Amino acid sequence: MKTMIATFFLSLISCCAFAQDKAAIADAEAGCGPDNIELSVTTDESKHPAPTPENGKALIYVVQRATGTFKFGADGNWLGALKGGTYFYTSVEPGEHHLCVKGHLPLWKGLSLHGLKAKAGETHYFFIHLVSGGGYLELFFTEVDPDQGKELVARSKFSSSQPK
Repeated sequence: MKTMIATFFLSLISCCAFAQDKAAIADAEAGCGPDNIELSVTTDESKHPAPTPENGKALIYVVQRATGTFKFGADGNWLGALKGGTYFYTSVEPGEHHLCVKGHLPLWKGLSLHGLKAKAGETHYFFIHLVSGGGYLELFFTEVDPDQGKELVARSKFSSSQPK
């Protein structure tokens, strides 16, 4: 009986693993940059920039409170990386953008995606957080209200990143 149950679960797992549509996954991850690019993160407690959007552009703030290091990308390029308790910002042209946050989590690939229709002069705030459930951590990348976003930025350290 135990052998039958074990065989059933192994069949179920292998079925689900092979049922993935790799082309659809690659299309969904279009906002991410190349997997082979690693970024190192540094924080600077002496700086705490909080700019407004450049003329004719939109501004995106990204805040992370979770532990670990996560890369942030838009439209197929990595724009920066963050580690726990940090934020950074980037300017984007008006229009539709595909955003991505990616990192490595135990027992689960850390990936979260978000579509954004940016308008000139707008400021968008995003929050990276982890939720535990079912024996694994799941990554969430959520746009938050500007008041909440300003508070998250104010309580975080400024981070910068560069390719390793």
